[in-house]
Amino acid sequence: MTKKMKKTETKKTVPTIIAEAIALKIAKGILSPNEHLVETAIAEEFNTSRAPVREALLMLEKDRLVTRSPHRGFVVKKFSREEIHQLYDATFRIEEIAMQKAVQRVTEDDLKELEEILNSQKLAIERQDLVEYYDLNEAFHTRILDIAGNQFLKEMHQSLRRSSRPLSLLNMGQGKNMNLSYEEHVKQFMALKNRDAEAGIRAIREQESRSIRTLDIFYLD
Repeated sequence: MTKKMKKTETKKTVPTIIAEAIALKIAKGILSPNEHLVETAIAEEFNTSRAPVREALLMLEKDRLVTRSPHRGFVVKKFSREEIHQLYDATFRIEEIAMQKAVQRVTEDDLKELEEILNSQKLAIERQDLVEYYDLNEAFHTRILDIAGNQFLKEMHQSLRRSSRPLSLLNMGQGKNMNLSYEEHVKQFMALKNRDAEAGIRAIREQESRSIRTLDIFYLD
C-alpha cells in the first residue's frame, strides 16, 4: 500500500472495540439472526461494566445490525427480503453517484492505489480468504468514495455498508462470487481509468444484480 492509503492510528474506545467485535461475529455467522445479546455475558467477556456494552449495542442498533425486542432486549437483526432490496438499492445508488464524481477527479496515484487493492483481492481469492477479501472489498469502495470527494456521501455509504456486512459476507461466500466480484471491480477500475462513467455505472449495476440474485435464495420471506 502507498503512504497515502495508510490511516493515522487512533485509539479506539471500549464501546467501539466491543461493537466491532460483535459486528464481526454477526458477519461471520457466529451470532445468528434473532439471537439474544446478553449484556452481562458480553460485559464479562470484555471484562468491563454494562455501561460500555450498552453503548456498543446502541451503536450497532444505529448501524441496523441489532434491534431491540420486547422482553428480550437487544437481538441480532433479521433482514427481510424487502429490507435487503432497499438496503442494496440505497447503497448502489450512492456508488453510482460516487462513480460519476470520481471519473472527473481520479488521478494516476488514485489508480495505482486501486490497482494495489485489486492485486491484493486476487491473492485473497487464491487463498480463498473470505474475510480478507471482504476487507479489501470495503477498501476498494471506500477509495472510490474518497476520490469522489463528498464526505456526506462517504458517511452515508459507510453506514449502509456496516449494515450490510453480514449480507455481504454471505453473498461473497457463495459459489464463485468472490471471482465475480473481483471481475466487477476490474470493470469499475477500467471505467475510472478511461474516465467512462457509463461503463462504471454498468459494472456497479451488474454487481448489484448478482448480489441480489444470490441473497434472494437465502431470504425468501
